[in-house]
Amino acid sequence: MYREPTVSDIARAVSTCVIDNDQPMAIRLMFRIVERYDKCDEATRAEMIRECPPPTGDRRYDAMLAAVVEYCCAVRFILAPAWVQRPEFFLDTFWFPAGLPGLEADAFVNSPISFSRRAIFINSGSLTYA
Repeated sequence: MYREPTVSDIARAVSTCVIDNDQPMAIRLMFRIVERYDKCDEATRAEMIRECPPPTGDRRYDAMLAAVVEYCCAVRFILAPAWVQRPEFFLDTFWFPAGLPGLEADAFVNSPISFSRRAIFINSGSLTYA
């Protein structure tokens, strides 16, 4: 029987991306959570984000995972799990995952608060899906 991946499942998959130095896939996995979360029922959503994920091996992705979960909860007016507030899910320096200097201003201005408060700046369309 199919089960939606939890944030722990995603963290383990991202760990493989970290080892393989595959940033595009790691970010794609993170942002795909938004779509999966949006399309699930309430009980499945709760199960997806309940447990604190293991470290990915890259603190940037750990922080991004918490930002995505906090964003998903905020959109649904649901209290995010307590683990997203842990210090290990925040960065000390700015990170622009797109890596394109021409897009940094857009990212700085348009990042959702769950990302910007963790010093992660994403572009305005990053969390939309078809």
